[in-house]
Amino acid sequence: MSYPDAPSDQTTARGRPIEHVFDIDDAAPYETQRTVQRYLSQETRHNILQVILGHPAHLVSVTEFDYYISKSRSTISEQLDNLAGHEILRQYHHEPNANVRDIPADFWGFTAFGIDLLEEYNYLRGLPIMRAAHDTTHKTAVVQRHEDAPRPDLDESINNVLSYSEPDHPDDLADSASLSELREQTFYADAAPVDTRVLNEGTDGDRTLDELF
Repeated sequence: MSYPDAPSDQTTARGRPIEHVFDIDDAAPYETQRTVQRYLSQETRHNILQVILGHPAHLVSVTEFDYYISKSRSTISEQLDNLAGHEILRQYHHEPNANVRDIPADFWGFTAFGIDLLEEYNYLRGLPIMRAAHDTTHKTAVVQRHEDAPRPDLDESINNVLSYSEPDHPDDLADSASLSELREQTFYADAAPVDTRVLNEGTDGDRTLDELF
């Protein structure tokens, strides 16, 4: 099978040269693919992208990342900055929240370049499954409050790419696997269990979920 010659510079749909963002000296197309795939597959970065894809608003606070990803907050923040340095993510600020207690004013979400890059590298195919896993994952009151907080509007072109026909019931997504199996296949299985009584098995007294975070 023959393949057409690839251009010397790979670009996203909106024309941003990938080589420039990733500082790739060798413009050979397969080197670009290897570099980008290796970058996106790093565990913490990969999980950050999954959280954003699964989130109903696709804008996530650091507290939410800290809940879903089993890494230190400093590690998560470091990788958020790294993704921002590669123009995949940016921080969105919602000024009306700034003076309101207990809700975030800053959120992380995709840039236009980032959403194009993920689309090109087939990351968006898992969006419905990530959303189903997110929706069926237990959330503390703090995390739910962060999820429900008002947020800025994403650019319409980004929203259009991330939109899909959501089912009325998350179970409708599970054709060949149950939702519990879907959760086991994602890092969301590391989040708090739905039945929090299991946290007290083998211990004296009751511990609240918030004590673990």
